Amino acid sequence: MDTLTSSQTQALPRQARELVYLDNAATSFPKPEAVLSAVREAMGHSLTVQRSNHSAPFRADEVLRRCRVKLTRFLGAQYPEEIVYTYSATDGLNLALSGMVKPGGHVLVSPLEHHSVMRPLQAMAASRGVSFETLPADSLGRVDPQAISALRRDNTCLVAINWISNVSATVQPVEAIGAVCRELGLPYLLDASQASGSHRVDVLAIGCDVMAQPAHKALFSLPGLGVLYVRRDFDLPPWRIGGTGYKSELLTQPEERPMRFESGTPNVPGIIGLDAALDWFEQTGIAVVEQRCAALTARLARGLRAVPGLRLIGPWAEDTPPASAGHLLSFTLDSADGRQLDPLVLGQILSNHYSISCRAGLHCAPTAHSFFGSSGRGGTLRLSLGYFNTEEEVDYCIASLQEAAGLL
Repeated sequence: MDTLTSSQTQALPRQARELVYLDNAATSFPKPEAVLSAVREAMGHSLTVQRSNHSAPFRADEVLRRCRVKLTRFLGAQYPEEIVYTYSATDGLNLALSGMVKPGGHVLVSPLEHHSVMRPLQAMAASRGVSFETLPADSLGRVDPQAISALRRDNTCLVAINWISNVSATVQPVEAIGAVCRELGLPYLLDASQASGSHRVDVLAIGCDVMAQPAHKALFSLPGLGVLYVRRDFDLPPWRIGGTGYKSELLTQPEERPMRFESGTPNVPGIIGLDAALDWFEQTGIAVVEQRCAALTARLARGLRAVPGLRLIGPWAEDTPPASAGHLLSFTLDSADGRQLDPLVLGQILSNHYSISCRAGLHCAPTAHSFFGSSGRGGTLRLSLGYFNTEEEVDYCIASLQEAAGLL
């Protein structure tokens, strides 16, 4: 891995153009105008929730209920009480893991998990005697659902799967995994951080017991908000205990869902934004969103495969990628004399010289980088597409990388 001298970087042209945002896997940008308008208008009100009795022209609890119903439809759930507002996908995954993983329990995971699952499991291994094991997978990191039965132990208490890798765009066979988990009676936790909002979601078809997602990525809302689906008849104890604005006469946490899981004041602006975003999805169609993002990513992948010294990882590295893949590309770039450039330096070049926003490094998923052999080389550079990107931006990014590769 190599860094660049100042003379090398000075040789690169500086492009005078607007920002090209290709970091949607971290946080989507731009948001639909309807989302921005809804949040701006709401911020002019008190945003009071049902815990307050004073008169207000705007009642946030009405939006919370309305958005919960919309999420029920959007995720293919059956009951609004299965939808829980959290503060992020990580927050929701911690809630799930704290209740689903028993002391001394055994957990099966994919090789492409995010820190939001692996760090809690590491902590539980140290404090609660928990063990975890990685399911066998093919060269893209797709697990073999049938291996679950072979690796199951008497103390296996959970199968936790990252639906779409934030490193490689690998899509797991989530429905087949769900069928095996149901057959074996194993609880099933799904991390949908890179799927919800960019791919069609049907929790009943998948068969998961719990599923977590953030609101600020492809769902187009604000940071500080997540959504957790918890199947109504699945027993999950609350993780955060405190005020819910419901049955305050009780000295213990109420049993009724979703209040059981929603202690603390919710992220009202984020929920207002999500409510407006769900209306946008209803008008636009999730199939249209998925098709557009997939087409843009395929266009970018074709162009990047022609850049000298550039090596893609994951499904988009193949000339004929799988029918389903996430809308992101991870790669490394070698200089003309064969030295791998530091992904962080390459990311700075794209940002400073070409006004392209991207993400470089290990992406909070070193286990995924270990699987693909990129963890010891500084990770990769990631470009991630969203609905509001354009073909012109994609072509500009390809041309920029071709130019940079020829000069470095």
